[in-house]
Amino acid sequence: MWTKRNWVPMVQCTILSVVLITGCCDRKGLDQYEGAAQLQEAPKQMKSVSKEDLQKYANQLITLGAVFEKHQVRPQSAYSNEKEAFLEVRRVGEHAITLSDAEKAKLKQSIYKAIGAEFPLNISVYTINEQSGMTGKITAINEKGSFLVVSSDKFIGPDNKMPDAAWYTMSDDAQIEFEGKKLQSNEVQIGDTVKVWAEGMMLTSYPGQTMGLRLEIIAHGNGAGDASGKVTGLVTTGEGVNVERIIEIDGVKYKLLPFAQLRKGSGPAQFSEITVGKQVKIWFAGYDFGSEKFVTKVVVDS
Repeated sequence: MWTKRNWVPMVQCTILSVVLITGCCDRKGLDQYEGAAQLQEAPKQMKSVSKEDLQKYANQLITLGAVFEKHQVRPQSAYSNEKEAFLEVRRVGEHAITLSDAEKAKLKQSIYKAIGAEFPLNISVYTINEQSGMTGKITAINEKGSFLVVSSDKFIGPDNKMPDAAWYTMSDDAQIEFEGKKLQSNEVQIGDTVKVWAEGMMLTSYPGQTMGLRLEIIAHGNGAGDASGKVTGLVTTGEGVNVERIIEIDGVKYKLLPFAQLRKGSGPAQFSEITVGKQVKIWFAGYDFGSEKFVTKVVVDS
């Protein structure tokens, strides 16, 4: 029969056995347990940063080209307030996909390392929507390869009679396609009907100016132009950057924009190759100032 007196040593012996057995177990299991405990520790409190330092760090963010290249992103904007700095980025070539929290954390650590300081930093990601920013027709292509898109369904101005229009300079990682097939920018033509997505910011000039991230051709132009007829007059005035060219077709005068495309058949042409009596097709910019129409492309029948 057990008594309280002889039961106690048995308990002590049992406890000692457990301790000895535990001490003989694989150290790896104990290390894993300790590691888990460390992961549960509260994160280190970041030191407060002055408003002036935040502004300084925010100004440096846009300059971290190597960091952005490493993480396959492009900076959109950077600024700060009294409490934190803000950085907006976008993925390179994958404009509809955001960054995961883990990817943002890695980007943030790379930024801290490059700048040499830690500070409150809020990173957001710009993505394009499924809905395009503008649907319309490409009415001009300038000397830089930018596309002028004039909206087919959106109008602005005091009386809502001016079609919305903007120049899209396509980013070097922009996606251009037609019926699922990827195209190069030089395969886009005046007269094509397109959907286009922008980088976000738009200069408030008319037409506006922005960076394009995606362009989808809905339909190619039919090549007929906006008007056609016989050349009845040609006028050139001014010199250099101030030169102005006027083409008269069937008695109606039109002003050529400086970057107007001139073609003879399927090849390029010079203005001197357009002569009175020639049959031509012309394309307009799609917006007018008063009664004046601007010509952006002339094709001379070969």
